[in-house]
Amino acid sequence: MISSPKSFFADRGGLHDARIKAFRWDASARLIVLEVADLDANALGLPEYMGPKPGTITFREVEALAFSCDAFADDIQRVYDVEIEEIGSGTFRCVLLISPSGRLEFVFSSAAMEEHR
Repeated sequence: MISSPKSFFADRGGLHDARIKAFRWDASARLIVLEVADLDANALGLPEYMGPKPGTITFREVEALAFSCDAFADDIQRVYDVEIEEIGSGTFRCVLLISPSGRLEFVFSSAAMEEHR
C-alpha cells in the first residue's frame, strides 16, 4: 500500500518519462491499473539512477473518471506528469498527463505499487 500517494509520486518526479506498458480500467471493481517500464525513469542519467525498475500501480475505489488521449496513435506513450491532490480525508484526485497528448483524471481512495523483476 502506498501510504502517501502525493509524496510517492513527487519523490519519483511525477513518473516523468516513464513508458506506459499497459493501462487497464476495471469499472466493476473500480480499479485502474497502470504498468510502466521504469518507475524511476525521471532519474535516468543521474548518478543516483540504479537502472530500470518496472512496476505496476493499482488505484482503488476509483470514481469520476475522465479520459482523453490522442497519444495512442503513436507506438510509445510516456507519462509527462502525475499530479495528486488530497480532496478529502483519504480521498485523492489524480491527474495523469500523457505525452505527447493525453489526460487521465480520476478520484481514488488508495493505491498500491508492485515492482516487477
